[in-house]
Amino acid sequence: MQALSSWDIYCDESRPELFVSGKAIGGWTLIGSLWMPSEFRQDFKAGVASLRAKHGIWGEFKWTKVSPSSVDFYLDLVDYFFDSSPLRFRTIAIDSSRLDHATFHSSDAELGFYKFYYQLLTHWIVPGSSFSIFCDNKVNRDRRRLTTLGQVLRNANPGSQVSQLQAVSSSQSVAVQLCDVLMGACQSQLNLSAHGSAAKEAVRSRIEQRIGHALRRTYPSERKFNVFVIELRSNAA
Repeated sequence: MQALSSWDIYCDESRPELFVSGKAIGGWTLIGSLWMPSEFRQDFKAGVASLRAKHGIWGEFKWTKVSPSSVDFYLDLVDYFFDSSPLRFRTIAIDSSRLDHATFHSSDAELGFYKFYYQLLTHWIVPGSSFSIFCDNKVNRDRRRLTTLGQVLRNANPGSQVSQLQAVSSSQSVAVQLCDVLMGACQSQLNLSAHGSAAKEAVRSRIEQRIGHALRRTYPSERKFNVFVIELRSNAA
């Protein structure tokens, strides 16, 4: 029997407070995911460690820490992602002003959040492969959310194996941290939140140079850097 190909998926979210605020204040919530073949994990860690040593960057790195003194590290990190063919990134962007939890999520914002998590992941879970999913640790009102998400993904993808889905601390996972940086750049474009920061603008511009266009929604077929801007139905529709 042919062995299943195996993938690791590392997930993070940006501005989830907009999603659960209950107020139509506007702005975009993003959930991001970094995908890599499981056998590439050690090479990935070594690659990031080399960049840390080159630039003297220690501790947790993330979008909010991009600064003039560290920008060269983040630019190299972006180039490392694009130069490493096994690495893939996908994010889902949700317009918080159009959320209708009462109609579509039984007035449960947390339930709605994990429905979007499902949409982020399920379209890249393909038959004949095994997937291990690691989500940045967050406090949920219902402690079964990740367990339920894993079971729903298994039910929807019977030809594949979702072998595990667990929470991890971003401070302990450089893959989650890279996901945060890539997702942060997308969030900054949608929410116009990087204006005034030359360092963040430089990182975002480097991503745009590498993908060949401005940060925006991509075609579903885009497999390296995929931005899924979901179209939400309104209750009036």
